[in-house]
Amino acid sequence: MLIETDQQLRAFLPNALTTVEGETPLYDKISPYLVKAQSWLAKNFTGTEILTAIGQLAQEDELRRLCAHITAVDALRRAIPSLDLILTPNGFGIVSNQNIVPASADRVKRLIDSLLANRDSLANDLLDLLAQRSDWQQSPQGQFFGASLWPSFELATMAGFHTDTWAHYQSLRLNVLNIEQDLAEHFVSEELMARLRRNMLLRQATPEERSIIDGIRQTTLEMLAGKPLDFKRMTSIVQRIRTKPHLYPEWQDSYTSMLFCRPSFENHKDAAGYWW
Repeated sequence: MLIETDQQLRAFLPNALTTVEGETPLYDKISPYLVKAQSWLAKNFTGTEILTAIGQLAQEDELRRLCAHITAVDALRRAIPSLDLILTPNGFGIVSNQNIVPASADRVKRLIDSLLANRDSLANDLLDLLAQRSDWQQSPQGQFFGASLWPSFELATMAGFHTDTWAHYQSLRLNVLNIEQDLAEHFVSEELMARLRRNMLLRQATPEERSIIDGIRQTTLEMLAGKPLDFKRMTSIVQRIRTKPHLYPEWQDSYTSMLFCRPSFENHKDAAGYWW
């Protein structure tokens, strides 16, 4: 487990009252949710083997601490609906005393939404660190995020979604893959698209490559919103690629490049006629 003690847990949860003698520690209360949150993290972002390796790093390690923070925040979010309820012989009751008044439903909802936003923001930061690991790049999770030109939740925010960005990223991603495939086949080539995706995943795209990538991504966002293909922009991108063969050799040798090669006419002496 990334978080093994009540003290480690509370380092990530501000405004949590200290457990007094005789009370159940917060860690014990949400322990099942910590397991669930860590499984979610492994399944969607790190993979089990890599998360196990991260768990063996020092507590102060940036990558380990970030994973632990995500786990703590997500576990509390999952646990909140049941934390203030107790099961009595007569049914469920609300935990309360004379000094602390239970929070309103609206405040609890705002807290849950805040924790979800915090979790997604931290998870997005995690992708930047994971991209530096060669083992992650080859993992199913790394290949998932490297399959498009959007290896982060930026896809969701640029599409106009600023809450629950992980869920929106997942829902948008399939359409993005279809759009990118079409743009690759008809303009960019699958070979060059693969290179651009790889460099975006590694956060190593050059300024020249970013000019191409940004144009493709802008076209993708517009088509996601239901707008027609900006043919002028895409042909302009192709023209930029074809005039720089030393920078984009993949395109020059691709099937897609043949779509932009106009056949030339040559006169022959034995032909029935000539073009002047």
